[in-house]
Amino acid sequence: MSCQSGPGTGQARGGCSWLVGGMLAVAAIQNFSVAAADRVLPTVELGIDGVYRNGAWTSLRVQPADQQTGCLRAWVEDADGQWVGSPPVSLGPPGESTGSATFSIRPGRPGAGVRIESLPAESSFAQPPSPAAAGVVGLQAGSGEVSSATPLVLIVGVLPAAAGAMRLVTNDDARRPVVVVLEAATSPLANWRELDGYEAAIVCGSQVASLSTETLAAIDGWVERGGRLVFAAGDSALGIAAGDSLAAGWLPGSGPRRVPLKRLGAVEAYARAGGLAARVPPAGIEVPRFEAAGGSVGVVDAFEGTTAADLPLVIRRAYGLGTITWVGLDIDAPWCGGWPGCDRLVAALLGGRAEQETAAAPEDLSRRVPDLAGQLRIALDCFETTGAASRPVPFEIIALLGILYALALYPLDWWLVSRSGRPWLAWVSLPLLAGGFTALAWGVGGLWGRDAPAQARTAEVLDFDAADGLVRCSTWAAVRSPTNGQLAVAVTTRPGVALHSVDGAVSWFADAGAGFGGVDAVVAHPSLAASDYTYGATLAELRGVPIAAASSRLFEAGWTGQAAAAVASSTLVRDPRGLLVGTVTHHLPFPLEDCWLLHAGWLYDAGRMAGGDTFDPEQGRGPRSLAAALTRRTAKWEADRAERWNTGDTDVGRILQLAGLHAAAGGSGYTLLEAGRLGRLDLSPLLLVDRAILIGRAPAGSRGTAWKLEFGTGQGATSHTGPEPTRNLEAAAADGASLVRIVIPVPTAVGEETP
Repeated sequence: MSCQSGPGTGQARGGCSWLVGGMLAVAAIQNFSVAAADRVLPTVELGIDGVYRNGAWTSLRVQPADQQTGCLRAWVEDADGQWVGSPPVSLGPPGESTGSATFSIRPGRPGAGVRIESLPAESSFAQPPSPAAAGVVGLQAGSGEVSSATPLVLIVGVLPAAAGAMRLVTNDDARRPVVVVLEAATSPLANWRELDGYEAAIVCGSQVASLSTETLAAIDGWVERGGRLVFAAGDSALGIAAGDSLAAGWLPGSGPRRVPLKRLGAVEAYARAGGLAARVPPAGIEVPRFEAAGGSVGVVDAFEGTTAADLPLVIRRAYGLGTITWVGLDIDAPWCGGWPGCDRLVAALLGGRAEQETAAAPEDLSRRVPDLAGQLRIALDCFETTGAASRPVPFEIIALLGILYALALYPLDWWLVSRSGRPWLAWVSLPLLAGGFTALAWGVGGLWGRDAPAQARTAEVLDFDAADGLVRCSTWAAVRSPTNGQLAVAVTTRPGVALHSVDGAVSWFADAGAGFGGVDAVVAHPSLAASDYTYGATLAELRGVPIAAASSRLFEAGWTGQAAAAVASSTLVRDPRGLLVGTVTHHLPFPLEDCWLLHAGWLYDAGRMAGGDTFDPEQGRGPRSLAAALTRRTAKWEADRAERWNTGDTDVGRILQLAGLHAAAGGSGYTLLEAGRLGRLDLSPLLLVDRAILIGRAPAGSRGTAWKLEFGTGQGATSHTGPEPTRNLEAAAADGASLVRIVIPVPTAVGEETP
């Protein structure tokens, strides 16, 4: 085939070009189709049994389709629809079998689109990050997504009564929890962060032997960091106690022995359902009795006998910063699992249905934020508006300038030109008007701090468990930039409290729900800086996070570790009246301001406590009602009235204080808001067992987290071999609301009345 050229052949040349282009396109499509047909997609599993909660950390397991080596990187969308690359995971050296790669990711968009990128093993950071690079395969993560407002409950074992129990624990205005069953044959849990979106877990003791060490360690770490576990181990408790499993620490004592139990009236009363005694075998059942049952094991909610020390059947106790409710029955056994009242028993073990008294509020009060976490976002995003601070130009000013510009063009400019009789003047007046209003707009931007330096605000909650030395920090940061840029974000622990085994992660911070900018929104929040970014070598470092001019970005982070030395010493015990007696001393290297000592429903004012200071509750002010202090209840006209919670309040310290004791303040009945992601901070359940909490504010400069917030120039911040970032906001982020809480054991006798 030939294409002639010459006069009059232009049309022929055009047709020939289209023909050649079409042939090349067809060939490219055929080659792509052959390559796609030859490519075998890897196998992926997101969440537990394919179920995950949008906006929460979860696991992604990838099984390569061939003997692949090198590294893999997983990409997932954040709440703005931008792709975030995970830290690379090695598949092993060349020549060895690969196995699967496990990532910790946080989906921020409905649908959870996931991409897998292949990287060279020798230099996983050398090439620029790109989710659309060669070797990336687009994958759909599955259909097990639940919304960010839907609770998840993990069940290990076969428990048919779980569905009915979820209906019983659901409030009228809340979503019903989704039950996720962990089968023994499924992949082991990667780490405790995989349970980030779960409200509670129920583990049947009969299934413990079939669980892997990794799964038990993940559940154990999750409970220690604030999780809520129901452990049903009756006759199976003897085998668990005799082994070396981590689950042995979930039992309320050691050295169990079998005790026959024929009457189950205590269990029926606890579940508020009858008929269980008729299902028990004629010879009765055997339940465990522990040697430590008469000591400090927590609070006994159900027992058989005349006193709680006779035969405890349900015990609640603290476990790190979380709680464990142990029941001495194998509720997955046929005689109990088929009981019609088993759903009520499970609901009671989970805490029952919340009955919260709603505070009086005007009818026109609307929830302007989705939850307390959303209110914290708004509060952190309120930057200083005086001096040289950068802040948005008010919409009223922008609208006024636009209206004046339109009026200046017509009718003012038209009237002046038409009256003069010289139309050519429009060629002079129009540039003058455009230039003048441009200068005016530029000047207005300068008045509102266009060239001001970037700003940062931070806040944190630092928790210490005096019993085993666990340290947990939850922290947030907001960055406002007057210009376009890219951020390098990282979190590290500050020197002061000696720590080891630190594990941290940083991520974006967005609203829950389907509202504008929420993680469940169908349409992503429009971003003026829509470019992708990645993690560094660990989850504690983000690189190349884009930020647009006159906008802000918010981040949340958390880390845990072990304190190398005791953070507090205590001789506190409960007297017969349920009040605290004894002393408490904290050994932190910085003072605590406005300290409260909390236990049960009481509050003791401790004032300022420097490191090494001792507080005696009998010598201080108190006790007084904790709920009254949290809600700022006052007496007026011979009646107690609580200060209504203001959903528009931007006091970060106040928001964190209430979120950390949300249930003690009345929960959503008082705040009119759910806690959201701040619900993991709520230590109220510990106050009702064998723990007291010393809470105070850390002074400026005495923080647990060091935020690294650096601006780069162009790609310098994201290129791992490029120049160092040019501006550091660490000093600006050093000061902020810092709430410190120390959880202190308080011995509780078994026969003592429940708080």
